Amino acid sequence: MYNEDIFNSASIEGMLAAPGEKWHRDPPDIIPMWLADPDFPTAPFIKKALINAVQDEDLYYGFDTPVREKMAEKIKRVNKLDVTKENVMVTLGVNPAMWLAIKYACREGDEVVVTDPMYFPFFEAVEATTTKTKPVHWKLHEEEGYRFDVERLKKLITKKTKLIFVCNPHNPSGRVMTKEELKGIADVAVDNKITVMADELWEDIVFDDRKHLTLASLGPEIADLTMTSWGFSKTWGIAGLRIGYLAATNLKMMENLSKLAKGIMRGSTTLSYAAAMPTLDPHSDYWKRDMMKHLHHIRGICYKRLGEMGCAVSELQGTYLVFPRFDVDMTTDELHRLLFEKAKVSLIEGTKFGPEGEKHLRMTIATSEQILNEALDRIEKTLKTLK
Repeated sequence: MYNEDIFNSASIEGMLAAPGEKWHRDPPDIIPMWLADPDFPTAPFIKKALINAVQDEDLYYGFDTPVREKMAEKIKRVNKLDVTKENVMVTLGVNPAMWLAIKYACREGDEVVVTDPMYFPFFEAVEATTTKTKPVHWKLHEEEGYRFDVERLKKLITKKTKLIFVCNPHNPSGRVMTKEELKGIADVAVDNKITVMADELWEDIVFDDRKHLTLASLGPEIADLTMTSWGFSKTWGIAGLRIGYLAATNLKMMENLSKLAKGIMRGSTTLSYAAAMPTLDPHSDYWKRDMMKHLHHIRGICYKRLGEMGCAVSELQGTYLVFPRFDVDMTTDELHRLLFEKAKVSLIEGTKFGPEGEKHLRMTIATSEQILNEALDRIEKTLKTLK
């Protein structure tokens, strides 16, 4: 029988007994809050789909037409984009779409707009492609609530700007972009004919009755310039299945993306397709609803406890990642090392997300009260030794 308290059931002992990189990269006395991977059980309908696929021997060379059809239905229903399966590409998660966007939009010497801070694989994608492009940092300031200042963006645009990366909900700041902010980006892109790659991986993880809005849904002109990526790892905790999807209403764009991906990005696995299918159905909404109820509660604990420690914590509007600033007389790297070695808690240095991340550490809070409070107890005890 389903019980919504399942989201509060994780224990340290239980997580250490389970597989996965998050709880096994470091020694067993470390509480891992570094990886954006939830400590929640896998939804029963996903497990059932995987078992059925194995029993049906769906392990041969597969084809992705059925799952792309299901993805297109979800995109039309949820993201309000007029697409068919021809507008959808299955990817090995969201990260490969970043690389593909650069290959599509840029040539040597072109510039790519990335926010600072921003999920660091966006930076890595710029560096990893054979196309020698230059990242241009669009600053988001904590004291402004990580507001997406479009006037600041406009000043960065040059004739060499060929791609704007958008991450919404935003990792690591936890901001959910407003319609006005998204429209500002759309206007800049349309006026300057700049391609946009929007990462909407966290679309389901939004707080306080906010509604996620897909950038490309704002109108046909911005849709024509935009490719959008979604995935399953954050909502459903199935990162190990390596599946995401990318869509564009512009069929010529999709044709070019498919040509660039051919022989390199070969979709995903038959088991991944099987697991994805039920999550794309509206009948899975109960799982997301109950998960968000738990995350609202967990967020409240984080606000209270980190505030009592003297940390500045920006409002968490989306994602299950908090990005507190620590008022300590040491660098981010030094603080990260101290908390790892003394508190036995593993976080991620804020500077990995750009220079604006100095003094910050990113913490994943998709866990149980028991694990969260133990981690915060350890952090608080260690911080007190610095005073």
